[in-house]
Amino acid sequence: MNPAIHEESPTAFGLMARVLDEIDHGLLLVDLSGRIVHANHPARRELAAARALRNVDGMLGAGQALWQARIRQALRDAERGCRSIVELEHAREPLSLAFIPLEPREAGAAIDTVLIMCNRAAGCETLTMQMFARAKQLTRAEQNVLAQLCAGHGAEEIAGLQGICLSTVRTHIKNVRQKTGSSSIREVVHRVSRMPQIVSALRMS
Repeated sequence: MNPAIHEESPTAFGLMARVLDEIDHGLLLVDLSGRIVHANHPARRELAAARALRNVDGMLGAGQALWQARIRQALRDAERGCRSIVELEHAREPLSLAFIPLEPREAGAAIDTVLIMCNRAAGCETLTMQMFARAKQLTRAEQNVLAQLCAGHGAEEIAGLQGICLSTVRTHIKNVRQKTGSSSIREVVHRVSRMPQIVSALRMS
């Protein structure tokens, strides 16, 4: 029989916080006023960058008054048990937020906390890409081309970014397809994007 899990244990909370830090997209736990209760590592990084979101004296803030109004409305909707999506159209880093009201521990109690999930950044974590490339015996050049394809760049754009011939990029793409046993490069990108995104231990320090 499995031992009982003590939910109030500080050790359990610390372990859960470390688990959440390994998730590759931002997770914020806030109360209905917008006070930040917890933020995992990607969310803390987003807040520190102060682009679309920011930490204002422990409260969740936004870079524009319009965005702040959308967040307040989403929190009001969450209080009624409604889930919603909020789009923050930042010029360089657009951000999508899912507001998910959390069921209270006690039946019949009012909702008082909301989980906010941020969209994943485009591309693939470096460590995940390195592991995939090693497993498929890709060269460093092939790995770099695949990483840029996963980030949304096309072959011509990659050639310009790397300063190499388009024919060389196409050769790398052909080799990636062959080594991974895929019928198309789109299939490879899809496979990599669905893999668990593993973050570096150095990033967590």
